[in-house]
Parts: sequence; structure tokens; C-alpha cells
Amino acid sequence: MLRLLACVLAAATGLPAPAADTSFLDGPQLGGQLLRNVVQVRTAEAGGEHGFGLVVGSDGRHAYIATAAHVLQPAGAAVEVVFCDGTPAAAPQPAQRLAGFQAPDQDLAVLRTALPAGYVPLERVLAPAAGIAPRQEAWLLGQEGRCGLVARSGAVAVVPAASPASSAGAGAAGAPAGLLRIEFPGARGGSSGGPVMSGHGVLGLVTNADDLAFSVLPAAAIERSLRSLGVWRLQEARNIPPTDPRAAEVDLAETLNQYLFGVRNLQQLLLRPSVPRSRFVAFANEYNAAVNRFRDARERHDGALARHWPAPVLARWQALRDSLWSVHQVIWRMNAADSQAIFDAQASPPEVRARMQELEPALQRLQSDIEGFLQQLARKEPP
Repeated sequence: MLRLLACVLAAATGLPAPAADTSFLDGPQLGGQLLRNVVQVRTAEAGGEHGFGLVVGSDGRHAYIATAAHVLQPAGAAVEVVFCDGTPAAAPQPAQRLAGFQAPDQDLAVLRTALPAGYVPLERVLAPAAGIAPRQEAWLLGQEGRCGLVARSGAVAVVPAASPASSAGAGAAGAPAGLLRIEFPGARGGSSGGPVMSGHGVLGLVTNADDLAFSVLPAAAIERSLRSLGVWRLQEARNIPPTDPRAAEVDLAETLNQYLFGVRNLQQLLLRPSVPRSRFVAFANEYNAAVNRFRDARERHDGALARHWPAPVLARWQALRDSLWSVHQVIWRMNAADSQAIFDAQASPPEVRARMQELEPALQRLQSDIEGFLQQLARKEPP
């Protein structure tokens, strides 16, 4: 991390570091984030149903929650929800069934409730429908009136025949038409209406359960039903679990491109005599974020590269990351006095411009090496 530069600029900007396009969390880590969109749902009458729901969007005043219709029994009973993330407090609040919405062929209903102060639901939530496949590990995000990732995981057993990921015979083995079947041996009930997730995001909502498996209404089907209401805001989570070989390819490509973008922007800016303060702050923050991401990814995928790619790929990555670090050391040598002088005068001193000019051949080599490595990385299709 470019600590000295970041320290000088920290008090001068509120600009956030650019967000990564893809995250690489394992299932439980992703589940901890997705709980922000999970609510408990229950009817206020004694003996009424209870379950969970998924916040699918908001309009600034209300949150909209998809849940299983049978959770709202008896019909006409008052309904209340509790947000699982505890923001601002885990207190029940009234919710109303959205008037006019009907899904006669689905166990699906939509609730509307006041948006809690300070609550902003996630939008990057969903698993890509085309990637849902048998044997993927799956988790419940609530059970028996308790929010949280259920410790016992399950697995996708049957994918609906309409899904691109479906295999021959999908839809059999007791799975109702159009529903996912998720095996949860030994799992208890009490999850109706709640989301089921894989390491790639939310798969859908629980509609029914037996001793061995849960029937799940796929998220894609829910989106089709809710599209006309204008309340659906969910997108793909864009998460790849670290055990998936694709994580190495995507993470390294994004990391290297982000670093090259960040270092080029900063170098080109500091080659100029005039350095606008706002641009210096923004480019320095972008560079800091890129270096931090590289630091985290530096050795993360060595095992995957060794297992799933030809041997020269790992060796090339190790050489490339050493070259990148050598480039970073030139930027690192920009000390606090240099940074403060640039920030105050909005100008790049001659010695800094000379250092940035001397960096050009190394940057050209680095760019060429990155292009070659990414081409080699992409040519091998991980299993």
C-alpha cells in the first residue's frame, strides 16, 4: 500500500476506492452479506404461519419483500416483518400484502413495509441462472424463526428442465415442475419463503420441504413474475467462490487490469507540470486501491494455477508479480514531502517528473507481460 501518499491525502478527500467488479467470497462469507436482504415474516395471529422473505428492492420509502404465499396464512391476518441484519434494530414492524399482485401458478406473494432509517438493501444478490448445476453446495439463510446461515449445508439435486444448466432427466425425482430441488438431509422446516443460496448468490425461495429436500422457486421465475410491478432491483452477485478454478482467471485479470489502469493514470498525471488537486487525490486513491487488491491476490491463486493450468503459467505469474512490485517501488519512493508539495502547489516537481519518465520502459514491459500472461491464462480452460 502507498501509505505515505495515502496518509497525506486522507484528510483531503472523501472519495471511495473504486469497487471491484467481482468478489471471491466462500459460501458462508457471502451468506453473511446477503443476510442484509433477509427478513423474518410472520402473521400476528396465534397459530399463524411464519417464515422468511427476501428484500427485492426499495423505492426510498418502502422495502418490497418476496415470500411464499402460504406464509401469509390465515388470509387477511395482520403481517409483521423483522429485518435480519438488525438495522436499525431487530424489532417487528407491520407489512402489507401488495394489492393487485397475483401469481396463481406460484407459491409467491409480495409484501411492502416502511423502509427502516439507514437501511439500504443490497442489489448484487443473485446466482446466475445459467450457472446453477447439480451438486453445487447450498445453504439456507434462516430456519425456525432464527436469522442466519444454517450451519448444515445441502446441495442442488435437480434443476428445472427449462434451465440452461439442466441435465437429462431434470425435473424428475419428485421435483415439481419449474422448481429447484435442494437436498438438506436432516434439516428442519421453518424456512418457507426464505432464500436458498450457493456460493454464487441466491438461487430462489423455499416453497416446500420434506425430511430430505426443499423445493425452491428459482429467482429467475420470481423476477419474471415481479417485473411488471417495477419493484425488482436485484442483480447477479458476481461472486466466484475461491474453490472454483474460474476465480483465479477472473481475479487475476481484474487485479492486473486495475493496477495497470491505476499506475498509468498516476504516472501520466505526474509527468505534467500542472497537477489539479482533485485529480491527484482521485488517481492516488485509485492507485492505492489497486495496490491493495494486488497484495491480497498475490499468492491467493498459486494452488489453483498449479492444479488447473500447465506448469509455465504459475512460473509466469510469479515473475510477473515481481515485475509489478518493482514498478510499485518507484511510486513508493514518492515520499510524504513530494506528495504534500504536489498537493499544495498543484504541480509536479522536476525530480518527480524525471522519475515518472524513467519509469516508462518498465511500464511498457509490464503492460506487454500482462497481456501475454492473460492470453496464456485464458487459453487453458479450467475444469
